Amino acid sequence: MSQPAAKQPDMRTAMPMTAAWIERKRLDMGKAHVNDCLRRAIAGEPGRFYALEGGHVLGTPFPPTSPVDQWQQYAVVNGVAFAAFIAEPAVVQTPAQERAPC
Repeated sequence: MSQPAAKQPDMRTAMPMTAAWIERKRLDMGKAHVNDCLRRAIAGEPGRFYALEGGHVLGTPFPPTSPVDQWQQYAVVNGVAFAAFIAEPAVVQTPAQERAPC
């Protein structure tokens, strides 16, 4: 008789430093931006969010062309206990800023 699949660990329990970091980023960058990055990275989109903690990985790595790539490589090669990366929010200019003289 086949056994049921093992239950996946709750990521907040498995990655507590990542969970706390995400909560701080929600305060710093805005909940909508952080949640969007998480959703897109979990769906496989690179360059949005990537975290490593205690042998667990969440998200999708940033591409090799990203300035974040060297830090990702460092984290993986050196086996750090925790590392997390998230895309910066896009700066949206208002029409007044676009017309401002230099």
